[in-house]
Amino acid sequence: MRLKKKKIPIKKQQKLLKLFQENNFVEAEMLAKKISENYPDNYFSLKVLGAIFHKTERFTEAIEISKKAIKINPDDSELHNNLGVILQKQNLFKEAEASYKKALLINPSYTEAYNNLGNTYKELGEFDESLKYYKKAISLKPNFAEAHNNIGQLLIDIGKLEEAESHIKKSIELNPNYPNPYVNLGDIFYKKGKLSDAKLNYQKAISIKPDFIEAYNNLGNAFAGQAKLKDAESNYKKALEIHPSFLDSYWNLSSLSKTIIDAESYLNKFLEIDNNPEIEKNKKVIFMKAALKFYQGEETSYNNLMKSDSKNHYYLRSFKWVFELDNLPELYFNKWQFFDAIIKKSNKSRPFYEFGVWRAASFKYLIDAYKVGYGFDTFSGLPEDWKVGENYEKAGSYSSEGDIPDIEGGEFIVGKFQDSFPIFFSKQQPIASVINYDADLYSSTSCALNFSKSVIDKDTILIFDEFIMNENWEQDEFKALNEFCYNNKYTYNVLAVSFFSKQVAVKLIQDC
Repeated sequence: MRLKKKKIPIKKQQKLLKLFQENNFVEAEMLAKKISENYPDNYFSLKVLGAIFHKTERFTEAIEISKKAIKINPDDSELHNNLGVILQKQNLFKEAEASYKKALLINPSYTEAYNNLGNTYKELGEFDESLKYYKKAISLKPNFAEAHNNIGQLLIDIGKLEEAESHIKKSIELNPNYPNPYVNLGDIFYKKGKLSDAKLNYQKAISIKPDFIEAYNNLGNAFAGQAKLKDAESNYKKALEIHPSFLDSYWNLSSLSKTIIDAESYLNKFLEIDNNPEIEKNKKVIFMKAALKFYQGEETSYNNLMKSDSKNHYYLRSFKWVFELDNLPELYFNKWQFFDAIIKKSNKSRPFYEFGVWRAASFKYLIDAYKVGYGFDTFSGLPEDWKVGENYEKAGSYSSEGDIPDIEGGEFIVGKFQDSFPIFFSKQQPIASVINYDADLYSSTSCALNFSKSVIDKDTILIFDEFIMNENWEQDEFKALNEFCYNNKYTYNVLAVSFFSKQVAVKLIQDC
């Protein structure tokens, strides 16, 4: 005779759910375990227990319990979906994909599973598949705010900011109290250089969700972009106060450091949490730490890396160029610190020039020191595609949408370099204190160097904004400077570098 399964009393189920929904995970866990002991053939308590382990970030236990629940009830689509979410958080993307597809096999109208499958494909870099599943979720549930937000986030990642903005704003319209799209909208404004608008959206996300670590971190980035470094630091530290294992904030704090020791200490904290060298982000931290050690006279880590399979990584190629210079240049950790150092070395009675103004963040900073400045830009973005590794920053990126700054002491020359330079430099112009080359492209930087030669002397300091640390750095500003020097019989002395902000400052030396 087959024994009948015992059913959990409704009141116990309700009590367990209530404890879980109130985030009383300690009591909920005790009750769930007790119920599971008394009702071993009933999956409900295991389902809740798996959710508790998930919420409390005990992912290994969550996976084990969820699989146990599925064995008891393999036809529960929600169980398969929940397992997929946990697997995805453990970076087990293929296993997560299988779980979501199992959920959809059971319930082909399960919108959350389509959305989650889209998330998985995004992590796997399969953007077309990701977009397909997000759109499927929306076709079944047009008011699905999360799916609209996820489409927006995906479009941000592939550089389609205008399309992204429409989906994210739709997400906000559908659910104004959903914090995530405010962060993504902030990211769009950040990428467009509209830092004040970015800050407002990050702050809105925080007002809805006060423990939103990504919002604090990104708010810190926006403050850093405005040279408000103390505000940036406080927001990075707030993110870590909420979640001490949030790696991005350790990296960002390292970039705010004033000393090598402080910068290294933040990198060490990062690596104490995650030192897996197979992850690209971690690899960069390991490389950066080796560079800081080199600056302290400890060359072993760097030398070992240069004997490894990673020796051709663009970080290590950048370090190699710096370390093989005749003299080790001064090291700084962010753009503003770097500018401060160069300002002190320069002749402040002269004007400065900037090629590539964008939203004028650097221009505003430099004008305080020099009082007179000349800025050159189309104000409509890059004139051509810029290859960065396997990706491209499309022509039109870094546009200020035609917004020309109005800054006391600043004169802005609008147009393509090849059109505006011949007119401007046909007249005698004052010798430069500093020239900030922020044109990114080889062609634009080469053009700027050739035309600005007439305002350069032995005391002029040339700053290059994207000189090193990009995947193709040798083909852009670096190439332009070296060709210019070769053609005009110059060499150069490197005064300072910043590995974090990619800047290099040089003085030209005329060959005899």
